[in-house]
Amino acid sequence: MNSDTGSPQLDFSERAARRAAFFDIVQHPLTLWPPAVGTATAVGFALFGIASGPFSAAIAVGGIGVGVANWAYRFYGRGDAYMQKHYADLHEQFEKLKRQKTAELAADLKKLGCKQGETQVAQFEDKFQNLLAVFRRVLSENELTFSRVMGTAEQVYRSGLENLERVVTLLLNVKDMDRQDITERIAVLQQKPARTHADDTSLKALQDQAGVFDQTAQEVDELLAGNEEALATMDKAGNAAIRIKDRSASQTPREIMAEAMGLLDQMVVRANNRQVPAISLEQDLKK
Repeated sequence: MNSDTGSPQLDFSERAARRAAFFDIVQHPLTLWPPAVGTATAVGFALFGIASGPFSAAIAVGGIGVGVANWAYRFYGRGDAYMQKHYADLHEQFEKLKRQKTAELAADLKKLGCKQGETQVAQFEDKFQNLLAVFRRVLSENELTFSRVMGTAEQVYRSGLENLERVVTLLLNVKDMDRQDITERIAVLQQKPARTHADDTSLKALQDQAGVFDQTAQEVDELLAGNEEALATMDKAGNAAIRIKDRSASQTPREIMAEAMGLLDQMVVRANNRQVPAISLEQDLKK
């Protein structure tokens, strides 16, 4: 059971994919080296008087031109391939995360007696695989739209795992507390006709324990409820996608896909707006 902080998000948004493609192309050798070599050569020629100023300038401009042309060709002509690579890299990270965390989470939740959380671990995998099967039937896996929608579904899945990791941490903190025993001891102390200073101290401590337990139970319930909402959203997104090839549908395929994406995007936004868990799933992968 790990509890690290500072977990970076796996961003599957189109904006993030374009940004990743932009920087990948900027770092391509044919983008970096021609301007650098051309400029260095031109400066050397000018300093040592090997070539005239205009000729040296032409070498520098030519090198920069080659770099810019390479960037433009790759970004505008092959940008989709670079974006696909970005999504593929994120998917690989996510699969590694799943393999490492799901079995551990299920075992921890079972040990802590959280049946709903244990069930949700399996449900997220089942719902995700169902969604994957549906989108494979209505879209080509080579399409950016397929990568984008499944990446967003992975974000929903990941948020669910983080919620369950948070549940484990919360339950670990109160696993040795007996709420009924605490309640009974509070009642006994409150009914004492004349309490000593030690009684008052004990009463305050027990009330604090009861407060921690109740607050923890409430947060656990909210996290599990958020996961139920996420699971339902994955169902609704799959149901929307099914209608893409339905000729009797009142919406166009583009509108239906936008609806499915909107459902998943809204779920990601709601998950990100919740309290950030004090657990880092990705940090575990670095160990």
